[in-house]
Amino acid sequence: MAETTSLSYQERRSALAAQPMDRLGLVTLLSGVYFLQIWTTYFFQDNSIWSSSLLAAMIAVSLVQCLLPRAVSLMGVNAAVFVLHFLAMSPVASNNQTTAFFFSLAIVAGGLLAFRRGDDREGVFRSIAGPGRWLLAIMYFYGIYHKINVDFLDPSVSCATVLYARLADVFGLENWRLGQYGAIYATFVIEGIAMVLLFSTRWKLVGMAIGIPFHVIIGWTGYAYYKDFSTVVLALYALFLPAAALRIGLDKMSAMMGGQAAALRAGRMALFGLAVSYVVLSMVKFGSLAITHESFTWVFTAYALNFYAFVLTCVRPAPGEQKPHAGWLAIIPILFFVNGLSPYLGLKTEGSIAMFSNLHTEGGETNHLITGVLPFGAGYQNDLVVPLGSNEPSFDAAYVGEGLALVRYSFDRILALNPGLVVEVAGPDGPVSTADGWENTYLAAGPLAHRFLLFKPVDFNRPKVCTH
Repeated sequence: MAETTSLSYQERRSALAAQPMDRLGLVTLLSGVYFLQIWTTYFFQDNSIWSSSLLAAMIAVSLVQCLLPRAVSLMGVNAAVFVLHFLAMSPVASNNQTTAFFFSLAIVAGGLLAFRRGDDREGVFRSIAGPGRWLLAIMYFYGIYHKINVDFLDPSVSCATVLYARLADVFGLENWRLGQYGAIYATFVIEGIAMVLLFSTRWKLVGMAIGIPFHVIIGWTGYAYYKDFSTVVLALYALFLPAAALRIGLDKMSAMMGGQAAALRAGRMALFGLAVSYVVLSMVKFGSLAITHESFTWVFTAYALNFYAFVLTCVRPAPGEQKPHAGWLAIIPILFFVNGLSPYLGLKTEGSIAMFSNLHTEGGETNHLITGVLPFGAGYQNDLVVPLGSNEPSFDAAYVGEGLALVRYSFDRILALNPGLVVEVAGPDGPVSTADGWENTYLAAGPLAHRFLLFKPVDFNRPKVCTH
């Protein structure tokens, strides 16, 4: 009996000991950092449906996932809870959370499929990477396609110019016109190159070398706190790594540290040191563990630049490597693609990977140079309401003004969620009050619409100024 207990103890100790990082471990580590940012944000903002105790538990799970990246089961738990969280909070406007939701679906579905087949860790990685790789390609596709509009190409209002201005301020550059045009067209070039070359065995490193710095730099700006989005993108990039890259990295570290055991211990100490220093410095300097741009920039810099340095020094062509296949899990990237197509289907405009694109498709008009709402699309975006005033100053400040309107469904959603709100809107024969027998299309819609449809406020002023 004593021998069995001793063996069990040794097995547990071995499982917790530092071991070589593999591709699945790197994905586990980066996704853990992303989930840590998400759960911490909800914990301190107190705008989640979950209790603070559950959020605290998920923060703890995320921390352990970061410190023990071979604990893939923790990634599965985190991803499953996030899927439930996203569905419960839907409709969600956040594009980074929309991307993370589909990534989490790939983790859960791919992990369950691999478990059913009895796969090893490499098998689990390939099951997740099969659908997961296409998510990044689709994200880049819409990152390009949504921006093919006259206002994104106009430096006076382009979202690229807004971000460039922040970069100019952070890095002490001049916010000059040539740089603004450079920011606009560099977006197309960088995302296009990355989207294509990531799938090339020979040119994969070039795609990563060009694409990754883009996400590191926008994370540094602090604009709209891009670090969570950049982190989930880094996790998606990790799905493209060849297995040999991790072995090359271990060999390099072992040579530098004087042996594999020393390299593994150094890696473990670096993870713990980063976590402890973040907790200590955040409490001392900021008085809270709430993740902000100021408190998290140096942590983001540490893992983002180390990941980039690893890619540059360790990724090599691996022509004989088995490539992941999505199989029936291709339904996940297909749904992600359809979600991004929503503005052109006359459906939602929020959470459609159209962030910072200046895109406008409402009211039978579009600034897109190729596609507006397709002829067979739904009619939500064509049914608009022009608010004239209300009994709530906050509503008037947000939605009343020259050229401003709301999609009727979105307007009715606001009314349904704010029972005391009374709004006067423009009607064909003059002003109409919602207090006088107004038919609420949101309340008449089904549960699927309630969970899926979310629209940006409509602004017909031209040129269209950048919004989120």
